[in-house]
Amino acid sequence: MGPLIIRLLTVLNNETTSSTYYHIAQTLLNNYSIIDKSSISDIATLCTVSKSTISKFARSIGFEDYYELKKSSTFAENKYHFDLNYISNIINPIEKNGYDDYLDAIIKDISAFKQQSNMRSIDELAKCLTTYNKVGAFGLLFSESAAIDFQYKLAYAGKFIITYQSDLKQIEFIEQADEETLLIIFSNSGGFLQRQQLRDDIPYRNVFENTKAKIFVITANEEVRNYRFVHDVILFPHETIFQTHSFIYQIIMDIIVSKYRQYLEPPTISHKQ
Repeated sequence: MGPLIIRLLTVLNNETTSSTYYHIAQTLLNNYSIIDKSSISDIATLCTVSKSTISKFARSIGFEDYYELKKSSTFAENKYHFDLNYISNIINPIEKNGYDDYLDAIIKDISAFKQQSNMRSIDELAKCLTTYNKVGAFGLLFSESAAIDFQYKLAYAGKFIITYQSDLKQIEFIEQADEETLLIIFSNSGGFLQRQQLRDDIPYRNVFENTKAKIFVITANEEVRNYRFVHDVILFPHETIFQTHSFIYQIIMDIIVSKYRQYLEPPTISHKQ
């Protein structure tokens, strides 16, 4: 899934339905297949706005101009032959073989996490949550969905953290983070920390190397331990061919919240003489 689709969906999720930008985003999504063949005049007419408004909209969602937005609209499933994408890895096998193998894989990976999980890192993150007031949790696509879930789950425990669906706002937050900021990154592959995963023309990102925040990463990639800017890693195993991390994330989050609540409990005062 390319950056344009994600950013258009983000507009729909955050703008009021009466706003001009909501209308433009909805129109572009409804007519997505023709964007790469359309001029800025065509799109302006389609959206019943001016060309300058389309240009402003393109810049507001992170593109230099309409041409760059148009270039980003070219979409082909598994364009970069990444076989772990959602359709190739999960939907196609379910459609071909039924859902039993998929359900078995979820159970197997959860069992592997139960057997191999190291609670030390989870424990340390829970302790950090009690001491850091400024906390951001981020990811991409399903990993960002986990960050949003984490925000709500911690809110039940009275801890309020920040997350953004917009990749632009994520970058801005990370760039501005100081030593008093805790960052929690959800990234199954670890790629979110090292490269721009949505675009092949801008592959490298160094925003994490320059941030001053303390970084915890929840990942299946052991190599993340070697990144100099990562403070600690909560590692989970993959025992199957299916990408089951969205389920593992939920379990890890529940344990973190439980640990956080334990560390919030005041010490018991003994009245023994």
